[in-house]
Amino acid sequence: MTTAIVQKKSYDSLIFGVSGGLTVAYILFAFLAPQANEAIVNAVFQYLTMSWGWAYLWVDFIVLLACFFLIFHRFGDIKLCLPGEKPEFKDITWFGMLFSGAIAAGIVFWGPAEPPSHMSVVPPLFADAGVQPNTTRAAIVGTAQSFFHTGVNAWCVYAMLATAMCLGSYVKGLPMRFSSAFYVIFGDRVKGNLGRVLDIFAVLATLGGMATTTGLIALQLGSGLQYYYGFELGQYGNYIVIGVMTAIFTFCVYTGLQKGIKLMADVRMGIFIFISLFIILVGPTVYIFDLTTAATGQMLQNFVAMCLYPEPGAESKWAAGWTVFYWAWWMAWAPFVSQFIARISKARSVRSLMLFGMLVPAIISDLWYGVAGGAGIFYQVGDVMKDHGAQSAIFALAKAMPLSNLTAFLMVLMVAIFFLTVANAASMSLSMFVSGHEDPARWLRTFWALALGFSAMVLTGTGQLSVIQTASIAGAVPMVPLLFLLVIGVFRAMNRIYAERYGPAAIAETSPEASPA
Repeated sequence: MTTAIVQKKSYDSLIFGVSGGLTVAYILFAFLAPQANEAIVNAVFQYLTMSWGWAYLWVDFIVLLACFFLIFHRFGDIKLCLPGEKPEFKDITWFGMLFSGAIAAGIVFWGPAEPPSHMSVVPPLFADAGVQPNTTRAAIVGTAQSFFHTGVNAWCVYAMLATAMCLGSYVKGLPMRFSSAFYVIFGDRVKGNLGRVLDIFAVLATLGGMATTTGLIALQLGSGLQYYYGFELGQYGNYIVIGVMTAIFTFCVYTGLQKGIKLMADVRMGIFIFISLFIILVGPTVYIFDLTTAATGQMLQNFVAMCLYPEPGAESKWAAGWTVFYWAWWMAWAPFVSQFIARISKARSVRSLMLFGMLVPAIISDLWYGVAGGAGIFYQVGDVMKDHGAQSAIFALAKAMPLSNLTAFLMVLMVAIFFLTVANAASMSLSMFVSGHEDPARWLRTFWALALGFSAMVLTGTGQLSVIQTASIAGAVPMVPLLFLLVIGVFRAMNRIYAERYGPAAIAETSPEASPA
């Protein structure tokens, strides 16, 4: 009896009630009034990106500077644990987990699509400098812009938030929750209703970020079935794709098939590496290496300008649909990804987490953009995208490659497995945010799996990329001020911890002279 009561109450009623209620209310509204939903979402997209895009850029830049400062400062020596504790994972295992975490569903979607897009519509920073569309120079700067969007600017957000989570959980002994990261700012108040408000936001932000990813993957799968295989799914094609995939990952989440999900994650990584190597070896090898090298140089040369260019005075607001969207997408994913990085980084030094937590994932992401995007430019997938959208790029690339049938099949399989593994992990994280337990109740996991699927369904049903993008942009709004405060809080906490562990008093306590004879 007691056990049943404990399990029944093994979640926070306020966090679940508010976040779950808002989610269900939005899904019902979107289903009952799709046109009104589309109009509201588009208005939100326009307002946030065109009026507040500069804020996303500035906060991300400040976080990036703070991360690099910690790499070279003495605070980098601080271990994210209690004194004497050791890392849970060996170095090579930890690197491998960071590598796996870097292979995200979003880069599979945009990898072959983004560089060709920037080649035909040159980013304003470079267009203002005289770069003409569809030229060799446009290919270089377009790939450089793609590297920038998935580079250290994305992963610095995760590294900073993960560091704060480690300080709250491993140093102060709080649960591994989003709110624990903000102990460095609010102290013990995160244990009360303020912490619950933060965790409610984490649920909604994660749901928005995952709904964007789910929508993009659904568009990609639907496009692959139609463009490459000729399967016409009709008006409700996106609903069918998301419905089938939601049913599968909900079953996995409910039954707790973690071994199966782990196996799929390993298969996903294997296919990803195989496809990358296959493109390099049988595709335009020299062109890929030349373009990647030139684009890397362009990105490094123009890095600061790219960080702080919101396209002032322009009506088109190219930056709103690309850079601002990306920054918001990363921020919406931050509670989920940072929790993963924090959980595997116990007892790592701040320097190690900042250095490897930013650089390893950034290098992996940019290599994929160089390989898939470079091949996409070489095989002119941009022409296909004009008629079939960005979601068709990966299958247009497969069609241009040798052994195209095998390549296309592997790409469909990779995209599907990405969807399943990421959706499963996100559903588990959403349940953990609500319950505070590493093994949440089945009904809770099932609820968030279905909520994720239906949220993506009502967004993707519009067929508009901007509507799908708005989910992450709107979900990330509170992260803008929170990240700024977090930087201040992390530095204050590290100043105190460093003094306690490495200051004169600590040295005096551990010196031989201080020991009894």
